[in-house]
Amino acid sequence: MEKYIDGAQFSDEHLRLMKNHIMFKGLDTSQIRLFLNHAQPYFLQIEEGQTIRLPAELSDYIGLVFSGHVIVYGVDYSGNRLLHNSLESSESSGTLFSILDYRNTLVEVEGKVHSLMLMLDRSAVYEPSGDIIEIQNRILVNMIDSQRQMFTDLSWHLYCLCQRTIRDKILKLLQFCVERHKSYEFDIPFSREDMANYLAVDRASLSRSLSELKSEGIIDFRKNHFSVLSPQHFKYN
Repeated sequence: MEKYIDGAQFSDEHLRLMKNHIMFKGLDTSQIRLFLNHAQPYFLQIEEGQTIRLPAELSDYIGLVFSGHVIVYGVDYSGNRLLHNSLESSESSGTLFSILDYRNTLVEVEGKVHSLMLMLDRSAVYEPSGDIIEIQNRILVNMIDSQRQMFTDLSWHLYCLCQRTIRDKILKLLQFCVERHKSYEFDIPFSREDMANYLAVDRASLSRSLSELKSEGIIDFRKNHFSVLSPQHFKYN
């Protein structure tokens, strides 16, 4: 992890990728560079399969993925991991995290593919600065737009965790995926281990429940690609 003091150190390719991110929507390259000079963000380059534990001083920073795909985990002091979020640069929302505090929680970020991230001090966005105040206002509007989906995802996660059985947790997660994709066939961006962490269940028990749902003709799946075969369980408008 490296802290960039001068936005000029970001390459043209980095700036092009940032320009396509929802956080910088409506800003041109010169405005983005000006904001980076002000914000002095941390820059994270994460390789596929690599895990980075964020230091405590970054617990209330804003994180954004502007290239790639990462998984964000909370880790308790016994070493247990809970999957908080899956963040992909290809999505128009859900690519920010740490708007909610992770204080008193260890946070790990794992690269599913080669990924690029920024970690921004909140004050760089929230505390007005005369020469870039219009840029800050634009970024705040973009953040609000992005967070609508994040809070929807958080609500669905809580619904999943509140289910009494592993089977019900799986069905609630699949219902969420059906509604989000508006389709009875979709990919879940989790490995089986990630899925178990997301639902806070044992991986072997998860696999057993998935197999039971498959044998009952309710779902079919191959790795992370799922098909709902019994649509009456999962309605969408």
